[in-house]
Amino acid sequence: MKFAIAAVLTASFTLAGCSDSSALEARVQALEDTAAIQRVITDYSAHLDARDYDGYVGLFTEDGVWANGSTRREGRVEIREMLTGLFGETDPDFVNLSSFHQISNFEIDVDGDTATAKSRFVFVMRGEGGSPTPELSGQYHDRLVRVDGEWRIAERVDHTVMPTAEEWVAELQRRGLATMEN
Repeated sequence: MKFAIAAVLTASFTLAGCSDSSALEARVQALEDTAAIQRVITDYSAHLDARDYDGYVGLFTEDGVWANGSTRREGRVEIREMLTGLFGETDPDFVNLSSFHQISNFEIDVDGDTATAKSRFVFVMRGEGGSPTPELSGQYHDRLVRVDGEWRIAERVDHTVMPTAEEWVAELQRRGLATMEN
């Protein structure tokens, strides 16, 4: 992939009369960083939907933070405990047939080994008759850092938009499901 991106950019620079290899390298690095960060954000949802807690917490730095409203979890241990509190331990044969996250509208700004990102999410659950039903939506605000050459989430703030956080907790309680307040 690096080669293909570099070849396209090299051709673009050559056609534009630019042969500055350091500028080309910087542009390729920016593209690679942006793609890697987008992958972290999509992997977050994939691990969550699969109830792969180790994969999920592995996307955070050791002291990473996950926050939503007044709920704040610091470090991989607390974040994992939040997941097991919400969903319980995962059966090794677990296949999620009831819900998934969709992630979109990535806004990623890289500055060396740090970055900020915003993305939108929609949480879809199995509705009446098995039809997909959007249940929750919002925006993630992330602060990321490069650790040992890999991008990790240093802080994720989950801004729930619809329904509000309070409305969502009430709905989960109505369904008899765990909440972060339990």
